[in-house]
Amino acid sequence: PKPSRRLWPGARPRLHEEPGPPGYPMPEQGQPLVEEPPESITEPTPPPGPPLNRFQRVIFRLMILALWAGRKLPDKPLYRAAFAIGAGLYLLMPERRRLVRANLERVVTWLTRNDMASARVARAARDPRSLDKLVRATFGNWVVTYAEAAIGPRYSGEELARRFVPAYPETSAEALSRPAPGAPGPIHMAMHFGSVDLSALYGARVGPLPLTGPMEFVDSPLARAYFDRVRFELGVTIVPLDQAAEALTGALERGEAVGIVADRNIVGRGSPATLFGAPVRLPIGPAMLSVQTGATLFLEAIERTGPGEWLGHTIALRPEPEAKRREATRQILEQEARAMERIIARAPEQWTTLFFSIWDDDE
Repeated sequence: PKPSRRLWPGARPRLHEEPGPPGYPMPEQGQPLVEEPPESITEPTPPPGPPLNRFQRVIFRLMILALWAGRKLPDKPLYRAAFAIGAGLYLLMPERRRLVRANLERVVTWLTRNDMASARVARAARDPRSLDKLVRATFGNWVVTYAEAAIGPRYSGEELARRFVPAYPETSAEALSRPAPGAPGPIHMAMHFGSVDLSALYGARVGPLPLTGPMEFVDSPLARAYFDRVRFELGVTIVPLDQAAEALTGALERGEAVGIVADRNIVGRGSPATLFGAPVRLPIGPAMLSVQTGATLFLEAIERTGPGEWLGHTIALRPEPEAKRREATRQILEQEARAMERIIARAPEQWTTLFFSIWDDDE
């Protein structure tokens, strides 16, 4: 196939154009994993949010109208526009810009020192102007994430299977397959990397299993109503965080799939780990859920290779068969951190966790 053009600054080429960092194998371009969308999906059941007042209802209807109109337009120009808006926000948000720059500098410096940096990332490690360009691209990708979440439900399972290229076809097929009778379903653990919401949409519309996932709800009534509306369309059973343990365990025991976004600790203390050479705390819940239920945990990330084009990374995290629970959990977290480093190395500007404090030694 013809090489993909760089459709926005920092867009990564497809795997057949440029190798990833050392140690990252070169998979071949795969075929769609499932030919048809699933016959049925679980009905989403988020708890009702706070009521909107009259003004908020008007704004909400205008937002839904804009959402409807946006889904009728060609998607690639919309993604380019979203990226340009994000690059503009880079100039208007100085505190966020400083935080993203500091986090990104740590990442690219570590990748360069450990021979995992592409030429573009290595330039950012030694040249302040190249680093600033990568920071702008991070802001652009940040806004594209929201655009994909808004537009995503327009895609059918067939179109998603056509647009997504699996980096590891065999592992992707395993993650989407039905479990044996009596066996637990799979755990899909997504990252705040590339397209987060499309990861859930892909699992729900291309995979054959009902999908359940926890979600943190925002306080703003208008924002809550919008996110409820968009995430309702993903076809995922949404459960609040305080009910997640029981709901997710039950879904796995029924042989259904579970989806969790867990590369950043939101609640609780997390478990200590090392990421890009510095101490962090990663959510321990997915690893514990895997160890306790026997479900296979798959780390998944959706990398953008261009507007409306994605590369799906799926990596199975498995402890040694004879490991005790505590040791098995530790092994999974170690595998998770190393896999995250390899994925992020391909396109650090797509890791939107950079907008938050990440490491324990952050001042």
